[in-house]
Amino acid sequence: MDSVYLQGFVCGGMVVLAIVSIVVQRRSLLGVLLGLEILGLVLFYLFVCFWGGMQKPVSLGLVFYCFEVCVMSVFLALLVGLVKCTGSDYVMVLSCGNSF
Repeated sequence: MDSVYLQGFVCGGMVVLAIVSIVVQRRSLLGVLLGLEILGLVLFYLFVCFWGGMQKPVSLGLVFYCFEVCVMSVFLALLVGLVKCTGSDYVMVLSCGNSF
């Protein structure tokens, strides 16, 4: 029973660290995307850690992970387009009124 509480504490700490990394990197879109990827990996770890003994949730977790990878690749493609147009990935560039 203590190992379940320890896993919950570790997973809660990882979620807090992922959210802190997103908040710290809020000016750079690449940093935010990496923070969201960390958050997705933590959620995947939570899913497998707590329901890993069952077969069905593990397959659902793998589908979730594949979906997350696809979404992040689209975000990365949009980020590359933004950098090509504006020359920077900082959020302040978007608020200057430049059209892209």
